[in-house]
Parts: sequence; structure tokens; C-alpha cells
Amino acid sequence: MSNFLDKLFKNVDYLLGIMMALMVGFVFLNVVLRAGFNSGLVWSEELARYLFVFITFIGAIGAMRSNSHLGMDVVVRRLPHKGKIVAYFLNQTLILVVMGMLVQGTFKMVVQSVEARAAATGIPISVLYSIMILTAVCIGVNCITNIVKVIKDPNKIDGLVTMHESEEDDIVEQVNSDNNTNSAKKLSI
Repeated sequence: MSNFLDKLFKNVDYLLGIMMALMVGFVFLNVVLRAGFNSGLVWSEELARYLFVFITFIGAIGAMRSNSHLGMDVVVRRLPHKGKIVAYFLNQTLILVVMGMLVQGTFKMVVQSVEARAAATGIPISVLYSIMILTAVCIGVNCITNIVKVIKDPNKIDGLVTMHESEEDDIVEQVNSDNNTNSAKKLSI
């Protein structure tokens, strides 16, 4: 199951790259047409905007998969092992509940906008809203997978609850350690 999900999310990453290239291409084409030929393609602007929305929601799926969403782990890191597991289960359960609410609300929006169409491209608005359902379902599946992963091997909890530190934090830590080393050298002289 894990190999299937890894391949699926790898394909999602490829899809994100293709969508990003299309979006940049449409915007670049429109800029060239407006600057060079004093005209533009209305549909390319609208399509680029919709691609941006899709990239945002599909990117949220990838961020959830790689544990890259913003979060605070200051308290959870200091909990004992069993406390980390309980906090993680609560976290994943809360995310599942929110994703269920997102599916429910988005489904209502999709049903209400079945006949509405985008102005320039004619794309049904319900197709645009449906990306939220896909995102919520994929994030929900990922939450369930994470819960099963921790149930099977509770020792994986430390890797799952610890957030990735930013490069800026790494630089500050390096500078502080260099300053401490230099101060120690000066004291010993």
C-alpha cells in the first residue's frame, strides 16, 4: 500500500510541475502579446488563474504527505513517548474531521454551481470547486495512512511530530556556535 501511495504522490508532483509550466507559459504568452502586439488572450489569463488555484490545492496534498505544513512542535517535542502518540492521534483525527467538513461543504457548492460556467473559457465552475474535494480526500487518506504507520511502529512518532526547521534557523545556530567557539578561543589565549 505504501509503495502505491508513494508512486501516486510522485505522479502528483509531476502533475504540479506540468501545471506550473502551463501557468507560466500562459502568463508569458499574454505578456508578450500585450507588450508586443497590443492584444491578449482573455482565456489564457483565466486559465492561468485556475491553474494557480489547482496548484495551491494539489500542493497542499504534497505538503501534507511530506509533513511540510506549518506547525508548532515545541510542546509535542517535550512530551513523553506515549504523550507524543496521543497528541499525534488527536492532531490527525482533527485534520480528518476538518477534511470531512470540507468535503461536505464543497459538495454543496459543486451541486449549486453545476450550471454556472467561467466567463472566458466556459469551464464549469463545479469542476473548479471539485479540486477541494480531491484535496480533502487525499489529505484524509494520508492522515489515515499516518495513523496506521504509528500503530504498526510507534517508534516512528519522533520523525512524524518533529517539524522541519527553516534554513534561517540553521544559519542562526551556525553563527551562534561559531561565536561561542571564537569566544572560547579568546578566553584560552
